Amino acid sequence: MTHPELPHNLEAEKATLGSILLNREAIVAVAPWLMSEFFYMERHAQIYEAMLACYNARIPPDTRTVAEELRRRSRLDVVGGVAYLSDLVDTVPTSYHVEYYARIIERTALLRKLINAGGKIAALGYNEQDELEDTPDKAEQTLFDISQRRATQDFVPISQVIDNYYEQINYLQEHRGEVVGVPTGFRDLDEITGGLQQSDLIILAARPSVGKCVAAWTLIDDPVSGERITIEECVRRKLPSVHGIDAFGRVRPALIGAWIDSGVKPCFRVRTWSGRTLDVTGNHPLLTASGWRPVSALAPGQAIAVPRAVPAFGQREDWSLAQVRLLAYFIAEGSLTGSSPAFTNTDPVIIDDFTRTIGELFPTCHIRQHGISYAVSRPGRGGVPTTNPIYVWLEQLSLRGKLAREKRFPDCVWMWSKRYLAEFVRALMSCDGSIYQVSGIPRIEFTVASQHLAADLHHAFVRFGLIARLYQTKAGAWRVQMTDPDSVARYQREIGWIGEKAARFADHPYTLPQRLSNVGHPPPETWTLVRHELQRQGLSFAELARRSGETVKTGKYAGYNPHTQRSVPRTRLARYADVLGNQALAQIASPDIFWDPIVAIEPLGEHQVYDLTVPEGSNFIAQDICAHNTSFVLSLAYNIALRNQRNVGIFSLEMSRDQLVQRLLAMDSRIDTHRLRTGHVGETELQVVMSSMARLAAVPIYIEDTPGQSIMEVRSKARRLQSQYGVDIIIIDYLQLMAGKRSENRVQEVSEISRGLKALARELNVPVIALSQLSRAVEGRTSHVPMLSDLRESGSIEQDADIVMFIYREELYDKETDKKGIAELHIAKHRNGPIGVVPMRFDAATTRFDDLTYRTPEGY
Repeated sequence: MTHPELPHNLEAEKATLGSILLNREAIVAVAPWLMSEFFYMERHAQIYEAMLACYNARIPPDTRTVAEELRRRSRLDVVGGVAYLSDLVDTVPTSYHVEYYARIIERTALLRKLINAGGKIAALGYNEQDELEDTPDKAEQTLFDISQRRATQDFVPISQVIDNYYEQINYLQEHRGEVVGVPTGFRDLDEITGGLQQSDLIILAARPSVGKCVAAWTLIDDPVSGERITIEECVRRKLPSVHGIDAFGRVRPALIGAWIDSGVKPCFRVRTWSGRTLDVTGNHPLLTASGWRPVSALAPGQAIAVPRAVPAFGQREDWSLAQVRLLAYFIAEGSLTGSSPAFTNTDPVIIDDFTRTIGELFPTCHIRQHGISYAVSRPGRGGVPTTNPIYVWLEQLSLRGKLAREKRFPDCVWMWSKRYLAEFVRALMSCDGSIYQVSGIPRIEFTVASQHLAADLHHAFVRFGLIARLYQTKAGAWRVQMTDPDSVARYQREIGWIGEKAARFADHPYTLPQRLSNVGHPPPETWTLVRHELQRQGLSFAELARRSGETVKTGKYAGYNPHTQRSVPRTRLARYADVLGNQALAQIASPDIFWDPIVAIEPLGEHQVYDLTVPEGSNFIAQDICAHNTSFVLSLAYNIALRNQRNVGIFSLEMSRDQLVQRLLAMDSRIDTHRLRTGHVGETELQVVMSSMARLAAVPIYIEDTPGQSIMEVRSKARRLQSQYGVDIIIIDYLQLMAGKRSENRVQEVSEISRGLKALARELNVPVIALSQLSRAVEGRTSHVPMLSDLRESGSIEQDADIVMFIYREELYDKETDKKGIAELHIAKHRNGPIGVVPMRFDAATTRFDDLTYRTPEGY
């Protein structure tokens, strides 16, 4: 009886070896899992072992180097010499399919192992000497050994480990007092860590900074003048302040720390239920009930924080109120394209006001009535027509010749005082607006052809704290609709109407049915935060309700149902926050915040974008939406590569390679990033920049800026980097932007990513630094010094990390501190050494960290 030949494929073995010899990068794809024992032919296994030896020594495995390694092992003649290696190269036209060939080798090796295992298990069955309990266990172990066929490290005897450690001790003795790991270039940090050690995972966390990137046309309100300008203009002028939300959820002005031109990036338009829009990059964080989240992690239906009011009123009152109303009349119902501007209306009070104002302000003009229209003609002088002063005035306001769909608020409107803006809105609404009832409840609407005009009115309402929706009707018109009872009542009190509409619902809200608004409250996910706080304090929902003054049922229907599937009424959450003493919940419940669901996130293509750095509160309000530190890790990369000539690999999932280089140039030249980007540098400084560019061009830093990479993609590219250039340290910016496998919750995804990064550090035997973000918990404590529990979506980050470091700047929280310009690096976990605090000098303009050049008795 003849036995069939064992499974094998010599052509696949030759193709795999030939591919590796043909392209030195091919081995990167197969080395982690393809074992030499998988080869059927012995000489092929020996050739592959030589290739692996070259790969591990960072030597490209080509025909010459592999032949040299085989010769060193006295195996070159055994495998067939250089001629056989050359024949292997000729067997494949391309290395593109190397993994496919290698998988064939793996499969046939597995089949051979199964056949061998089958024979062993059969032998166990025939062996009647073994105990009954041992036989199934041995059979199971045989199959388990096959299932663990991938590249896993076998057990090694402790004697081998001790021998290796003895060599390490001798090395440390010879280099006593030196930094034995990768030097960071920071004196005190190297003193604590001994340098960054091979195979360590280092987590560097800081609270999110602001802005990220918004499109150039994004509108910003000047808190001082009320002027509404684009962020591009804001950066050009270096506007000193902007509105933002503080830790208590209050809208307030905040100083801008830096103005950053971020270049051209892919943008997305975020639209909310209320009609607000913001054009941002995918990495731009928006405020949710669970904290700041990048747009790429958000989806329609999720609620984001928007301000109920942005009180950006100016001081200007250089017009008469009559002139303010006249402007509103022409914008609302004026025909501005003919030879004589005309106004169309039927309300006698408004018509009387219009004609009287024309007579007062433009006494030389004539009003001609055509039905319900009133044309303002230019004056004549001896039969010779003259320039119409009304047109001159309208042209100065950029309104002359505008069609109905082109109208918008002139820039001067935004700089008017609250009283003047209210008068303007009152006149505008009295013409094109309406107030009517639905089921006995009044609502206010404004419908026009111009999207810009509707959006301007919507923003004006935001300045007054009025909640309204902006949307396009089925007929294509643009409508601003106000149904919120409190907003309608406030409009009636603070703005009002002219003419007939002033008599409608004049007594509102006193005699009409009242109802509570069900929009804008904190979203249902807020209940999760409440539940966690209750668990931390050992309280029940019923006890929370009792302490906050809510009614708890007794008797037959005893108990308490908080209705956690619904949104949380704002006032209710505020009482909970007060009872629990939780500042994060208090911020969510702030009366200044309206929780606005996202209705769409749409790609816009690539556009110019800008950043603002706002130290206080770390956010700013752009287009009525609350918008949200790579710096230290770049300082590390700069020191490691420039000062110590170590190879640094940076995976930048947040910033483009151009932005990273710009920041490195700013660090090296000590010229702030905005002036570098805009070219505002003098001749002397230009020479400094040129010297910096020449210096950085020779630095061994390698940047990969593809966004949204998975741990598998990062690992594959890191291996390729190791193969091509060799790498001494890997930097990931930042962990939460890495894509994970789709799982039920983000914590599981982050845990998988952190474990993968630790495995990468061990596989490449280099330190891996991953940036991470802190949760909002740090903002809700009296002490804002970060703790390990503050790691956002922490999962197993803390467990996997060998070192966890936090960046803390006291001046962000205490404006009177004497530690201005000081950043503290808190080493909160150090698996193999001490923990401590490392003070550093921080220059916000160039985002550069440096050692302190002096110390006080307290270490600063």
